[in-house]
Amino acid sequence: MDIIPIGPIQDGSKFDLKFDKAEKQSGVSFKETVSNFVNEVNDLQIKAGESVENFATGKVENVHEVMIAMSKAEISFKFMMETRNKLVDAYKEIMRMQV
Repeated sequence: MDIIPIGPIQDGSKFDLKFDKAEKQSGVSFKETVSNFVNEVNDLQIKAGESVENFATGKVENVHEVMIAMSKAEISFKFMMETRNKLVDAYKEIMRMQV
């Protein structure tokens, strides 16, 4: 088995082609995935707000449903923030490596 030495990348087009090919295989881009995730978190926040409003106006009398909606919204928001923090940390680490 021959070992091929690693050299500097002369042209970034090979990487771009590989990235585009991987994106086409998965069918969903990173941007779309993050956007869908943020939209889901937003929907949960809206539903929690509506359930609190309905409880305050007397339309809903079950406190458990309101608390469950609020807990789902809180947990999903915390998860989104931790994911964001990890992505920012990864970006910063990559930027440090390039210097």
